[in-house]
Amino acid sequence: MEDWVFLLLPVAAASGWFAAQRHYARKYLIEHTHSLRKAYCRGLNYLLSEKTDKAIDAFVDLLTNDFETVETHIALGNLFRRRGEIENAIEIHENLIARDDLNPQQQESAQFELGLDYLRAGLFDRAESIFQNLVDHENSRMGALQQLLDIYQHEKDWGKAMECARKLQDLGKPPKRGETVAHFLCELAEETLCTDDDRAARQWLEDAQRADPRCARASLLMAKLEMREGRFEGALQSLKRVESQNADLIQEIMEPLRICHDRLEKPSGELIGYLGYLYETYGFESAALALAERIRSEQGAGKAIEHMLRVLESLPTAKTLNTLTGFLLEDGAETQREALIRLDRALDRMYSNAPRYTCNHCGFSGSELHWRCPSCRHWESTKPS
Repeated sequence: MEDWVFLLLPVAAASGWFAAQRHYARKYLIEHTHSLRKAYCRGLNYLLSEKTDKAIDAFVDLLTNDFETVETHIALGNLFRRRGEIENAIEIHENLIARDDLNPQQQESAQFELGLDYLRAGLFDRAESIFQNLVDHENSRMGALQQLLDIYQHEKDWGKAMECARKLQDLGKPPKRGETVAHFLCELAEETLCTDDDRAARQWLEDAQRADPRCARASLLMAKLEMREGRFEGALQSLKRVESQNADLIQEIMEPLRICHDRLEKPSGELIGYLGYLYETYGFESAALALAERIRSEQGAGKAIEHMLRVLESLPTAKTLNTLTGFLLEDGAETQREALIRLDRALDRMYSNAPRYTCNHCGFSGSELHWRCPSCRHWESTKPS
């Protein structure tokens, strides 16, 4: 019996050694993991508090203790990119891609971030190459297509932009900034209109109308083309389509509408009736003012004043008041003329300084209609103020 006990002693010793090793290894792993978790939380807290510098320091410390963590490299590179240190971001992401221990998903993530680095650096050709490769990967396809769409819009390569937009639509994910094939076709039409290639412009616009029958921009451009070619009846029909396509843009048809009616020598009552319908239906200032001008030219300033006094009750704006003072100056008594002149000038300055268009997405405002907001890059988000 004692012999058996003697023989089991080495086994017991070995078992005890292995148990101790497992205990200390587990203890080290728990402590190490706890330390890393605290470092991650510290970095994330700084990031959420928009303390980018401290977040970068925290993640740099984390890399020192956990060099193999792919997510840490990506996060640190992103922080450098946000802070504008693009070279550091590129270096981190390029070094990460060069490693041979990344799984396919990690490799895609690193490449995607490097593509964003190149975009931020203005290296569009390099970014395009990366995102073109990522389009073939299911997990990165939609994000890569959206980035390519942004690149092609920046480069005004409308043909490739259309291709990306169609692919995103096929994937069931419309482009994030309202990009449409119709807008890209309109861009091509505007380019050809500038070169007096009316035939090509007409083809692009017809394609745009087929791509999106509700594209008001295509109707406005078609009206412009028709007027340039002397086809005022066709232009009139294009202008009237805008109402059903995008009523917010009715003010854009006022002046060409007047020109078409005059060139076609249509009865004055027809235009007055249509303008009255637009004002009564939508209550737009532009329709009220266009109607007032038409009444003045056909029936005199007195009738226009009566109309503007009614308009002023529902639309007490600087522009409506400015228009009214103009009519009063034309028709008013001489004793009040000096006061009206001063009032008219003051209102004119107020109106001329006010923005005519405002982006309903970012608030950008200006005096011109931008189909693509110069600030947030959203399409058709700019509306009359």
